[in-house]
Amino acid sequence: MADDVAAALNAFRSYVEPRDGLADHPFKLACWFDEPATDAEIASAWPGGQAPGELVHSWSTSRQSRLFEDVDYGQWGLMLLPPANAAKRTAGERVLRPNAYRAGDIIIGEFLGDQELLVFAPSEVNRGQVLIALPMDDRPDWPAAASSLAEFLERYLDALGEKYWERASW
Repeated sequence: MADDVAAALNAFRSYVEPRDGLADHPFKLACWFDEPATDAEIASAWPGGQAPGELVHSWSTSRQSRLFEDVDYGQWGLMLLPPANAAKRTAGERVLRPNAYRAGDIIIGEFLGDQELLVFAPSEVNRGQVLIALPMDDRPDWPAAASSLAEFLERYLDALGEKYWERASW
């Protein structure tokens, strides 16, 4: 699992130089990565080992990442949150929308330029553990984007930052 998540995240590194014309984007897009989070940093944000292994492996590869970010306007892309921000955002969303989030859900990313959130939902074993939380929709209407974080990253890379889960079938 660690190799899968690390490999999937590291595959985005070939896009660190800004590029025009990726997919159908009119934007100049690039990816950037922070240093790996330390074990102490992850443990501080998620005491008691609450963070699932896939997330720990992701943060151990890059504390925070921006994938296919619109470098000129910041209106497109995905920001993967660092451990402390993920914990804070998750707690805040649970207060705002207590019926939408389940115990164990972790908000791991924010889509730039809109209000969609990337949620790791370990309780969703039959539906897909990576969900896209829509700001105006109830949980049953949130799209399932992948069965794992590694799968999500691979699909997002293949789509060059397009929201592939919005298509009829992925």
